[in-house]
Amino acid sequence: MASFDPARDGFGFRNPVGEVPRRTGPKMLFRPLDSFLYGNGLCFGMAAAALHSFEAGLARTPVHDLPPTPELLEFLRGYHARQLRPRVVLAAVLDWIASGGGKAGGLLARIRLPGDGDPHILNFGPAANRRFFRCLHRAHAVVPHRVDRAGGEVRLYVYDPNHPGDRGRFVSFRDGGFSYAGFRSGEGWGITPLPLSAVTG
Repeated sequence: MASFDPARDGFGFRNPVGEVPRRTGPKMLFRPLDSFLYGNGLCFGMAAAALHSFEAGLARTPVHDLPPTPELLEFLRGYHARQLRPRVVLAAVLDWIASGGGKAGGLLARIRLPGDGDPHILNFGPAANRRFFRCLHRAHAVVPHRVDRAGGEVRLYVYDPNHPGDRGRFVSFRDGGFSYAGFRSGEGWGITPLPLSAVTG
């Protein structure tokens, strides 16, 4: 199997942050939940769908070439909403607890990349501290696909739906902590791997 390539196997359009479905009729009752679930975009749905497509060999057209049609965005909202399924929540919570609240220690030894069998989606969320709910609201998901080690730093390269086609994005692990864009272990963030099977099963 070829290696996962964000410029081929990730979506070619940017995560649609702030685009909330406009429901009418009885479905208007779901608007408050929609704002919470979709207000920060579809990163989890895009990461999960791209990884599932790669693992299952589903796409006849490279995922990167698919345009953001209303039908595709609705499909991705469905994948994004799967993060609220009980088995997904349970898997995330159990790993979060086992890691001491989303701590990075030991993560690199157990992370599974595309092609490894039941690979992980990587989630940035709250650690066990007073910023828990703020971080929970700003949580983000990416697809890890390659590990490089250089001196005291380990770089875990990721497909980030906020940065389509970018092969150079990585999470830096050093001295027991991690940093990636605005997510840093020293600022209240935790990091949790979620197996793809929890989402697609």
